[in-house]
Amino acid sequence: MIVPKYGHNSVERNLVKRRLRTLVRCELLPKVGASGAVLDVVVRALPSAYGASFATLQLEIASMTAKLTTTPPTKIPSTKIPPP
Repeated sequence: MIVPKYGHNSVERNLVKRRLRTLVRCELLPKVGASGAVLDVVVRALPSAYGASFATLQLEIASMTAKLTTTPPTKIPSTKIPPP
């Protein structure tokens, strides 16, 4: 979770962090986990997140969740190390 200052104080920054953390925990993680995908997700707040309502942030997280759960996972190519 990355929430830059963007000229705001710590109280405002922590409010955005708490809102995003709650939405990720309640909306994104259960759905991504249920889809079987194994992902590392980084959420970076934009300056507009400071003025956004909880409902607006929820819609953004829902949109991101839909993208993550409908895109087929890509396979990481395995590299075989030859024996010594």
